[in-house]
Amino acid sequence: MKKFGLMGYPLGHSLSPLIHSEIFKRTGYDGEYSLYETKPENFDVLSSLTGFNVTIPYKEAIIPYCKRLDDSASCGAVNCVRDKTGYNTDVYGFHKAIDALGADLSSRVCLLGYGGSGKMIADRVRKAGGKLTIATRENINELNGDFDLLINSTPVGMYPNIEDSPIDFKSINVKYVLDLIYNPAETKLLSLAKQKGAKVMNGLIMLVWQAVKSHEIWYGAGLSDNDADEIIQKITASLS
Repeated sequence: MKKFGLMGYPLGHSLSPLIHSEIFKRTGYDGEYSLYETKPENFDVLSSLTGFNVTIPYKEAIIPYCKRLDDSASCGAVNCVRDKTGYNTDVYGFHKAIDALGADLSSRVCLLGYGGSGKMIADRVRKAGGKLTIATRENINELNGDFDLLINSTPVGMYPNIEDSPIDFKSINVKYVLDLIYNPAETKLLSLAKQKGAKVMNGLIMLVWQAVKSHEIWYGAGLSDNDADEIIQKITASLS
């Protein structure tokens, strides 16, 4: 059995083992996926794995560990590694989520947070020709105006801190909101956005599709849209 895993901290909220086990089932691949809450000085423990994913707060810290970077990681963040080559499969998952939401990256986009995921998103918006506003903890309270799309790449509102929201929408208007958080399924941010009439989506579609892309990189697996939709439905039910 080949071993894979997710490196990050904290990982208590992670649904990744469930998602990846579902992908293994559907591809018929003999693999197991585990969680690795480790410190950067212990990255070498991952050398025994056939491949692994990277999440908060290590998407940038993992780069020196990699011998080369794929073009997908040109944004300066890595979330997938195979044979010490760094990839960013969040790019693929992010575009799947934006398409499903019906939003447009070439519009007026507000990005909350500028960590590993935020840098990837900013890169994609700029390449699409969008008008980008970035709000971080230093200036988020000054945010105001009208936007077509708002994306939250901060961990604010993630389980167990489900009553927290990075913004309150008192000084901004927005048509679409994508929160990269998927647990809880409806964050406080999404609840507030819905009350303002926005169309909203959590990060589950992005999470599942970045996982599907990781399996393609690790061992050439392919998964149909129908298989991915079934996994999304199963994870949604488990969150409920």
